[in-house]
Amino acid sequence: MARPEGSSANARNDIKRWDKAKKVVEDEGVKLNRFLPSGRSIWTVTGHGCDYLVDCTPTEGKPYCSCDDFHFRVLGGKVAECYHLVAAKGAIAEEMYTVFERKDEELGIFMQSLLSDIFTHIS
Repeated sequence: MARPEGSSANARNDIKRWDKAKKVVEDEGVKLNRFLPSGRSIWTVTGHGCDYLVDCTPTEGKPYCSCDDFHFRVLGGKVAECYHLVAAKGAIAEEMYTVFERKDEELGIFMQSLLSDIFTHIS
């Protein structure tokens, strides 16, 4: 993962996001949840208080994260990406993520638990 450089306020914020992302990757906080036999893949990244759903390799459209930073700052055009997306992209590029293989039957329970954690964290 290449660390951003610069001295402007935006560059300093980018460096802070990169530092957080690097720590998440080092702490094995990027996870690929692969459901079998369908092969569905759901990426999550550990954040403050919960794991967030991320889509950093969309086939169509733009990357997505379920965190507040993404919804308020990224979508608002204030920053390019949240640190969860930076972490996921870096972990994928460096192959530094944890793979969890689960049965397709567990998908509903997995998503219910993930979304419940996210909504609890938002409240």
